Amino acid sequence: MRGIRLNTLNVSHFRGLNDSVSFDFSSPLTVVYAPNGTGKTTMCEAAEWLLTGQVERLKEGNGFDALVLSPKFSSPNDATTSAAASLYIDGAQQFVRRDVDGSQSSAAYGADEGAAITLRPNELLALLAPVAAADEAHAITAINLRQRWLKGTRFLSSEALAALVDTDEETIERRTQVFADLLGIRHLLDAERQCEKYIVEIGRRLRNLTKMTESRSAEVTDLELALGPDEAAGTSHSSSARLEADTAANLFAAEDTQWFVEQPNLDDQLASLTALHSRYKHLFDARSHAAKRVEAKWSIRSSLEMAVTEGINLEAALAQSVAQIEKDGRQAATELTDFNSRRETTYLLAQELAKAKDELTHLSAMVVATLLDGGFADDLSLSVIELSHKYSEYQWPAIARQQRRHELKGLELSIAGSTYEAKRLAELDLEVSAARSDAPSREELEHLQEKAAETVSHAIAATKLLDAVASPVARLQAAARELLGHDHGVDIGTCPLCSHDWNDAENLRSAINATLSAAPELVVVARSGVAAADDAATLAHSQLNAALQKQNYLHGLEKEQSDLQLANAVQRRELERLGVSQGATAEEFKSLAAHLDVADAISGLLSARDGILPIVFDSEFRMPASGVQVADLHQHLDTVFEARNLVVQLELAELAKSIEAAISNRDDLRAKYAAAQQNLKDCRLGLEQKSAELASLQSAWQEASPDIEWSNAELDTLMSELTKENVRLTVIEGHIAAARAAWAAESRRSRLLELQQATQLLIDESRVMTGRLDAANRARAVFYEAYTTISRQKVQDLSRVVNPLFARMHANRVFDRINLGADTDFLHWLADAGDQQLDPGKDFSQGQRQDLALALFLARARSLGGTFFLDEPIVHLDDLNRVGLLDILRATVLESSNTLNLVITTSSRALARHLIEKFAGVGLVETPSGRQPPLRILELDGNGRSGIRLSAVYPLEGMTVAAS
Repeated sequence: MRGIRLNTLNVSHFRGLNDSVSFDFSSPLTVVYAPNGTGKTTMCEAAEWLLTGQVERLKEGNGFDALVLSPKFSSPNDATTSAAASLYIDGAQQFVRRDVDGSQSSAAYGADEGAAITLRPNELLALLAPVAAADEAHAITAINLRQRWLKGTRFLSSEALAALVDTDEETIERRTQVFADLLGIRHLLDAERQCEKYIVEIGRRLRNLTKMTESRSAEVTDLELALGPDEAAGTSHSSSARLEADTAANLFAAEDTQWFVEQPNLDDQLASLTALHSRYKHLFDARSHAAKRVEAKWSIRSSLEMAVTEGINLEAALAQSVAQIEKDGRQAATELTDFNSRRETTYLLAQELAKAKDELTHLSAMVVATLLDGGFADDLSLSVIELSHKYSEYQWPAIARQQRRHELKGLELSIAGSTYEAKRLAELDLEVSAARSDAPSREELEHLQEKAAETVSHAIAATKLLDAVASPVARLQAAARELLGHDHGVDIGTCPLCSHDWNDAENLRSAINATLSAAPELVVVARSGVAAADDAATLAHSQLNAALQKQNYLHGLEKEQSDLQLANAVQRRELERLGVSQGATAEEFKSLAAHLDVADAISGLLSARDGILPIVFDSEFRMPASGVQVADLHQHLDTVFEARNLVVQLELAELAKSIEAAISNRDDLRAKYAAAQQNLKDCRLGLEQKSAELASLQSAWQEASPDIEWSNAELDTLMSELTKENVRLTVIEGHIAAARAAWAAESRRSRLLELQQATQLLIDESRVMTGRLDAANRARAVFYEAYTTISRQKVQDLSRVVNPLFARMHANRVFDRINLGADTDFLHWLADAGDQQLDPGKDFSQGQRQDLALALFLARARSLGGTFFLDEPIVHLDDLNRVGLLDILRATVLESSNTLNLVITTSSRALARHLIEKFAGVGLVETPSGRQPPLRILELDGNGRSGIRLSAVYPLEGMTVAAS
């Protein structure tokens, strides 16, 4: 009894499994069949989580969040995600359970569910995989090793299948890890990898130390060459450097050297002296340069001052002259603008005058023409005022005169149709008299209406009587006919209905026939009464309608007569309102219309006159007098407008002369202004040049000798001071240079000592790191040798099992034997085929490589024992290879039923059927839980949303009992 063997697995609310599902793994071979997406991989991941505490596929980085295991579609009771199993460890039955607790998980372990106690992660893994890590290993390291060992040896996924036989350089590390997990030597591989990482890190640090040592050694060599043998031996120059620095400081003023005394060391003192000397040197250079500029132009100083004074006076006089000319120019421009404006106004007045003359002349001609057209020639002798009094309608609004024209036109048309209307009135008198004599009186009409109502009521009563008689008769006739068809098929005398009162059925039928023949006469009489009543009602209604038509005809004639009489009355009132005589002719209406046309012409003339008056005439001129006769109006207008036009033309001539004189005056002033402006510009330019030259000289003097009035004596004093200052700064610069030279030698010697000490420390540290690097290389070699030796031995043991398994599994035999690679690359498997040697990674098909990977996994499983999960192991296998795999599985179950059980997932119904056929003749086999069927097939149905259902497909309950 070896390894970890799961007997049952219960998965509750785990990812795609919303409910609790229990899997029975008591048989040596358990096949979980289900369509894709039903939960096969979820079951394998639940078993992996139960044993290792994580799911490798669902990890993010180095951590694992247990919340990812919660189902996507939560169950109604929101139960906890968990997995539990009853299992055998080295033959002893145990129980293990794992629950999700936040982002972590808790595990319990014991002999049974009641005795299970909570264990820490490393404690449980130490029980499940004790050989995967050393007892003294760190807890975190041991956890990782044991988790990878359980995952690598107990679970075979499609990814692991590909890695076992892959030879791609990019996946060599993954293949090595899978082999290490499979062989149980992952801790040796990880130790070697850790040594390699340590060697890389130490090597990097050692290279950096070597570079630093070389750099500082080169600097030491340069300093020794610069110092020479005497200075390098230790001759001191610090006293001479300080003496030179003190001498230079004493040459400055006491207040300037205060900060020199406060400096802590000679370096800072020399820096302060250099800064102080630079400041004084900068000030001296600025004063010296300014003094040289002053000395160069000192001879023209007086002439510059005199020229500036004269230029200021001349500028003031010229500026005053320019201002006066500018004032006169603005006045001349204003006068010219005024003359131009007056000329433009007068010109527009002449245009308006001509336009007004044309308009009034046209309107006066319109008045004359309208009078002549209307036949009012006698009115030409009237004055304008008399004419307006006679045709007073000119005062009306234009719309009122237009409305009067429409009224006269309508009245004219009305009078034209009055002859027909008079004739029609005479005809209507005769027709109304005849209609009145023929129309019925009110009493006659009421009598006809009463008679029609009475006949209608008689017709309704007759109809009701017909319905009352015909309906019962029809029902009786139907019952009698039903009775005539009645037949008992027995002696008629025994029927109480047939033998009642008639003693015989024939007598009864004779009575019924007599009744049927007599009954319709009542109905005929009733129908005749209804027809007579309807005829009487129709006659009464026709008489009433004829009387109503006569009465309506009379009313129509009377209405037409009333309308014509009303129209005549309206026409008479309109004639009186418009002043038209009764029976007026068309000529009279034409004369009235012409009267309105004359009023329109007079209104236009007077309106134009009133509008022109304030525009083209002033107080000296008057418009045409209203007393002028209409016949002389045209001649009078010509005279008045000619006089007014003559005055306007004279005014335009005078304005033209004034404008010419103003333009000449303006041009003269412009010429004078341009000349004066040029003189002022030249004066200011000369003044600006002289003033700038004088200001530059004054600025140079202030820079060389601030706050001192310039004079010849002061210039001599300035030049003497500058000479002395130059000598003093030169002496100070020499002392500072000497102090720096002495101090530089001392600084190089100090730097040399520091570098020699630091270099020695780096050499010592490099020696220590070199020792560590050698130790790490030795450790890596030891781990590699142990890893290689152990793995080679285990792989050789495996190869003795792999070859028979591969040969049986690979039905289309091509290869004779699977061999190991070279000693340096023993994980590179090779295949012999006669004289040829083939590489599985390059020369095997996908199915052949899968056969080899399955043979390796099954060989390792036989050696370890326990439960092993194979997720979809037949994806790339053909039918013959599947048959070979089934034979291997059958042989494995028969040989190792007590130490090994396999859990295979598949979506192939054909595989499940072939397994049933393969194991049909095999009886119960020995297992740790007793005698069990060698094969158990479980089927999953449903999905994560609707729920997963588990059913046992094979063996059936009856088959198990029979096998027992």
